[in-house]
Amino acid sequence: MTIATSLESSDLSTTPRLLGLPPIRYALLVVAVLAQAATILITWPLWQVRETPVHMPLFEMPQIPFGLWILATLVLVLVKPRLGLLAHAVSLLISFVFDQYRTQPQVIVMVILMLAVVEDVGIVIVRWFLASLWIWAGTHKLLSPDWFSFSSWNMVSSLHVDPEQFQMLFAWGVGLGELAAGLLAVFRPRWAAIPCVLMHVGIVIFLSPLFYNHNVSVVPWNLATATIGFWVMWNTASIQPKFRWEWIVAAAMLVYPLGFYVGVVDHGIACVLYSNHLPEGIITTTEGSQKILGWGDLHVPFPNERRLFRNYFQHSAPAGSKLHISEPRPWLGDQYFIKLDDGSMKPLTREEFIHYSDQEIAGVEVDSRRAMFLLRRGGAKLLRREAGGPIYAVEIPSNYYRPELLPLLEGLPNLEQLNLADCRVTDDDLKLLPVLPKLVGIGLTNTPVTNAAIAELVKQPRLVVIEYEQSNMTLDAILDFQRQRPIE
Repeated sequence: MTIATSLESSDLSTTPRLLGLPPIRYALLVVAVLAQAATILITWPLWQVRETPVHMPLFEMPQIPFGLWILATLVLVLVKPRLGLLAHAVSLLISFVFDQYRTQPQVIVMVILMLAVVEDVGIVIVRWFLASLWIWAGTHKLLSPDWFSFSSWNMVSSLHVDPEQFQMLFAWGVGLGELAAGLLAVFRPRWAAIPCVLMHVGIVIFLSPLFYNHNVSVVPWNLATATIGFWVMWNTASIQPKFRWEWIVAAAMLVYPLGFYVGVVDHGIACVLYSNHLPEGIITTTEGSQKILGWGDLHVPFPNERRLFRNYFQHSAPAGSKLHISEPRPWLGDQYFIKLDDGSMKPLTREEFIHYSDQEIAGVEVDSRRAMFLLRRGGAKLLRREAGGPIYAVEIPSNYYRPELLPLLEGLPNLEQLNLADCRVTDDDLKLLPVLPKLVGIGLTNTPVTNAAIAELVKQPRLVVIEYEQSNMTLDAILDFQRQRPIE
C-alpha cells in the first residue's frame, strides 16, 4: 500500500493536476510562497550583508547576500514544486550557516507548511507538527512564571481593558486554548480545523497596530497556518496512525520540544512562543551595559540561545568586555565570560565576573523582568542611573511593605542600595533577604529591627552602610558589624 492511498482524501486524487499537484494544493502552495516571500521582504536586511548587528556565522567565512537568491527559489517552487521546495529549504539552511541570526521560527515553519501541499506524506507530517506546535505553545506558557506575570499583563494591557481584572483569565485562557487545539489535532483532527483558523487569525488581529502592535514578521506565517492548517486538519484521513512510520513521526513531533528544557533544542523550533521563559544576555563594556535584544531594521528578535549570545559577544564586543547569560532553566545555570585580548572568551565564576580592578570592569548581570514587574506591582520604586541601565536602588514605601517582596530582590543582582526606612520590617523579615552581591547600603531608619538583624546583614558581602537611626539597633552592634567587614 502506498502513502497516497493511506491518505483517504478526495483532493489528493490524481486528476486534474496543475504542475503535478491538484488545484487546491497548488493554490495553497501559492499562499505559502507568498507568505514566505512577504516574510523575507519584511525582514530584508536580515538576508543581506550588513555591518550591524553583526553576522553570527557557524564558522568564519566571507559574507554574501541571500535575499534575491531566497526569493528566486520561491519562484522555482511555483514552477517546479518539489525541486523548488528542496532548493528553497537547502538555500535557507546555507543562509543559516552564514548567519544564525536568520534561524527565525516563522521562516522555518513556512517550509514545513509547504511540505504539506507538495508531498503526499506532507499532510501527515504537518498534522503532527501542528499538533505539537499547539500543545507545546500552550504547555510552555502554562509552565512559565514569566507568562503569568509581565508577559500576559503587557498583552492584556494592549487590549484596552483592565489587566487587573483580566490578566489571569487571559493567561490561562490562551495557554489552555492552545493546548486544547493541539489535543484536538491528536484525537479529533477535523474538529481542530476551525480552532486553527480562529487562533491564527486572532493572533494576526492581536499583533496588529489596533492592539499589541508587535512583530509584524510573523503575520504572514500565521495567515498561512490558518489556511493550510485548516486544510490539513480537515483532510487528515485517519485519527490514529496507520503505519509504523507515522507512529514514529507522531512520537518524534510530540516529544522533541522537551529538549528545550535541557538545552538541546532551540526555543524557536521547540514552540516556545511568547512565554518569555528564555535565556537573556547582557554585555558590559567600558562604556556601560547593553542587553542583547535584536529588532531594529531586522524586524525580528534576537534568537535567544546560549550559543548565539556567545557568538554575538565574540563577534561584536571589544576586548575586556564581559557577558552574562541569564538562564531560567535551573538545571542549566547562568554563564559568565570575559573577552580576552586575543579575541577568545574565558569562562568566569560569578565572583570573578562582578569583580573589578584597574585591569577589569565590573560585570553587569541581567535584571529579572519578572522580579521588576512584581516589585513594581507591589509598590516598590526601582531606580536606574540611565535609561535602560540596571536597577541600582530600590525603595519600598512603608504603606506598601510586605515581607514577601524581599525574596524578589534576588532578581536584581546589580542592586547597590535598598531603602526600607519607616517600614515595619523585623529581624525575621531580614532572613528573607537574599544575598545581593553588590549591595553596599541599606536604610533601616525608624524600623523595629534590633541588634539580632546584624546576623543577617553580615551575610551581604559588600554591605558597609546601615542607616539605623530610630531603630532598636545600637551603635555597638553597628561597630561590631563594621569590624566583621572584609578589608579590600
